[in-house]
Amino acid sequence: PKAMDRLNDCPHQYSFGMRQCVIIGMALSCSPQVLIADEPTTAMDVSMQAEIMELIKEIRNRLKNSLLLITHDLGLVAEYCDRVYVMYAGEIVEHGDVLTIFEDAKHPYTQGLLKSNLSHDRRVPRFETIGGEVPSLIDPPSGCRFHPRCKYRMEICDKEKPPMTELSG
Repeated sequence: PKAMDRLNDCPHQYSFGMRQCVIIGMALSCSPQVLIADEPTTAMDVSMQAEIMELIKEIRNRLKNSLLLITHDLGLVAEYCDRVYVMYAGEIVEHGDVLTIFEDAKHPYTQGLLKSNLSHDRRVPRFETIGGEVPSLIDPPSGCRFHPRCKYRMEICDKEKPPMTELSG
């Protein structure tokens, strides 16, 4: 339907995707220098997801602004991001350019995320998951927050948070 036909409709008469478009339109109406999109395509079908992301990309290119995309969808990250910051239990565990992270992830959590990502072009005999339970953020584990779930866990991991270390330029 045309926009003018929907002008007097109430919000509950719009689909989830239409409501997302309205919210994105409102966010972009003031030409922000940075657009923060927190799970902008959650609960959308693939075609609506593609439309929303292409709209964001088109407007971003026109306004020459930056996009901070917060998502669990690694496909969106690969398609629309230049840099990646991987967080676990509220802390950044690894960051770098998209290609480096996707091809040579160093942190066990990032590796687990990439292995557990479903892909239409890759057949896997068994879907991989990250074992264990997500920690409480009220009472997080001491040391490295990922250590209770990490297959590379060492005794020091229980006691000390590993420092962020630059591995490449």
